[in-house]
Amino acid sequence: MNRLRLHIIACKVFLREFCYYASKSDNIIDFTWLPYELHISPDKLRSMVNDKVAEVEKYIEDGILKKPDAIVLGYGLCSNGIVGVSAKSIPIIVPRTDDCMGVFLGSQEKYMKIFNEYNGTYWLNNGWIEMGSGAHIKQENEAKRQSYIELYGEENADFLLEQDNLWMSNYNYSGFITSDIYHNEEYVELAKTVAKENNWQYFEVEGDSSYVKKIMAGDWDEKEFLVCPPGYVIQASYDEDKIKASRNTLG
Repeated sequence: MNRLRLHIIACKVFLREFCYYASKSDNIIDFTWLPYELHISPDKLRSMVNDKVAEVEKYIEDGILKKPDAIVLGYGLCSNGIVGVSAKSIPIIVPRTDDCMGVFLGSQEKYMKIFNEYNGTYWLNNGWIEMGSGAHIKQENEAKRQSYIELYGEENADFLLEQDNLWMSNYNYSGFITSDIYHNEEYVELAKTVAKENNWQYFEVEGDSSYVKKIMAGDWDEKEFLVCPPGYVIQASYDEDKIKASRNTLG
């Protein structure tokens, strides 16, 4: 059997799905998990992913880790957060998706179809609820307002909170992606509450683990994955491919 050795660097929202299908894979898989909060800062995301790639390569040089056949990123383009990521000695594999939702839905194609039908969707699933705070907007706003009052007074607090929440006007729907490996009805109710509190329409869509299975199996077809060779850097392609590999001229 020709097993692959993989090192996956991923957002922690994938914890349940990635661990489940890694346990069923014949490949040998190591994980480095990064915090969900990085999604709000693409520059920090890029920096941390590059740091972890460099750390893996340093551990290999020091004989602490066995060299993997590939480093796989559990990220999509993520607001260009992976643009600029590179490795010196190991290929990097990346899903050709806008973000993690394309992976949870099984394909970028399915993601775009739903995106066009439900324009302005605030997405939630088990990973986002467990690892993030996106299902508790009302409670967060109450805590934030109280903090602003203590610092700046009540009138200023209301203005600052209004500015903080301008992003919410971009959304019309609250969409919950189900999972074929884990279901918690409380999470569904939380997503419905988010929709109600923000006057968004609620809908559910069935998740699809086919993308995750391909990641774990090493089934990286060119249409759905970028294989970025060593010495190349990940760039945005601004087309349906989402990302491309360019020779790293910075060394």
